[in-house]
Amino acid sequence: MEIGCFGSRLFQRGKRAVEPPDGQGFLLTAALALLGLLIAFTFSMASGRFDERRQALLSEANAVGTTYLRFQIVDEPYRSELSADLLSYLDARSSFFAAGVDTPAIARADAATGRTETRMWSKLADWIRTHPGASANVSLMQATNDMFDLAASDRVVREARVPLTIIRAIALYALIAAVLLGQNFATRKHIHLFAAATVFVLVALSISLILDLDRPASGTITVSTAAFDRAAASIRAMEAARTK
Repeated sequence: MEIGCFGSRLFQRGKRAVEPPDGQGFLLTAALALLGLLIAFTFSMASGRFDERRQALLSEANAVGTTYLRFQIVDEPYRSELSADLLSYLDARSSFFAAGVDTPAIARADAATGRTETRMWSKLADWIRTHPGASANVSLMQATNDMFDLAASDRVVREARVPLTIIRAIALYALIAAVLLGQNFATRKHIHLFAAATVFVLVALSISLILDLDRPASGTITVSTAAFDRAAASIRAMEAARTK
């Protein structure tokens, strides 16, 4: 804004001060309206992805509970082996959620998840080969496959971000609006610094909120893992009661 004000006054030096033309006010109004539209569009995108992450975690929590119950259909020793592997799977997924933005911890959790998935699928396939006529085979495979797919989907939606180009565009439009506002103030005796600063603070807060929503593991607005934690605790309690 200071640059726009200084530049306009420098350009008009030696000329009689006049009120800014109507066209300049129209350009300022259009720039601010377009800036508000961009912020609203980007906030909607970030909010929608936040809801997708929350729904993905809830779906995964339901899937692990269903899979554990389906595992109780099979005979021993497969039942105990699959249940034990599922508990290891829960530990790996909990480690992934707790890793936040720690890249090495995320890699370790992903590796542990992959190893556990391989073990579970191998044992389930062995069960199906030894019981080809079991009516529960399809439901067992479907539940286990859905659990694996939802874990992968959760990883994808957590990595989805608002494109950096959009954030840069918002910052550029904010700067242009500030320059136009400074030009509008250049011919006035009194500059409403408080009102202008309030607008800039609101724009900065809006961008900060968008960035916070866009970072579910490191921001102040994080996706709660309570649903998954409750499902994991329930499974562990059922398994402890079963093995007494």
